[in-house]
Amino acid sequence: MKKMFSIVAMLLFATGLFAANTTNMKLGKFDVTAIAIQSMNHKKELFRYKDTKKLEEFLNQKDSTASAINVFYVDTGDHKILFDTGINAQGLLEALKSINVEPKSIDTICITHMHYDHIAGLIYDYNKAFPKADVYIAQEEIDANKTSEVLLAYPGRIKAFKQNEQILPSIKSIPAFGHTLGHTMFEITSEGQTMLVWGDILHAPIQFQDPNIYLVYDTDPIQALSARKKVMQEYADTDKYIAGAHLLNCGIGKLQKDETGYKFIFVK
Repeated sequence: MKKMFSIVAMLLFATGLFAANTTNMKLGKFDVTAIAIQSMNHKKELFRYKDTKKLEEFLNQKDSTASAINVFYVDTGDHKILFDTGINAQGLLEALKSINVEPKSIDTICITHMHYDHIAGLIYDYNKAFPKADVYIAQEEIDANKTSEVLLAYPGRIKAFKQNEQILPSIKSIPAFGHTLGHTMFEITSEGQTMLVWGDILHAPIQFQDPNIYLVYDTDPIQALSARKKVMQEYADTDKYIAGAHLLNCGIGKLQKDETGYKFIFVK
């Protein structure tokens, strides 16, 4: 794992992907900052669909596979929380510094799943990047990644949780298995407002047009499709916000149904 993180870091330095963008909003009394660590395009061959001809039509549309890597910082007043940590610690730490947040002030980190582009930011120079943080990870993810450097780097700080568990008074875990064995969403509530941090429910705009499109990254595509369609149906055309790890424009907005699928309305 150390070697993998080192290789990833070298690639990121080489391609200059440390310039993060941020977007701020209020969720009830909470301050929310979306941090876009990186933007990119997924390779077209990573996508799968039952109709290969139709898939090709989707893929040929402009920006159909455009994606990002986002981290979400929430200050509740009582807690300073990160949801996922992105693909590298340096980019995240620099972004936090730009909004006057010290690493030692982060007390809670909620991880949607243990793919490296969500957990690599936990490690900086082979040590924990957030020395005072408790790291909440689904038990299913821990069981599937027992040798992860992250688990070793945060002794006594890894907090395994079960699904549909109240992690903090304002944060609940919601299972969305399929992308990984323990892929988890987090629902945040404050003063009647709700935001769902939905992790890797989808990866690119093409999946708003038809949620049945999936990526080869999904551990169980059928289960991932089911989870995606369920949450999209539940949250579309509501006042609830969504925070997506791989959505453009820092990833926060609301979901709406349209004639053929869905569209995402970003916060301004």
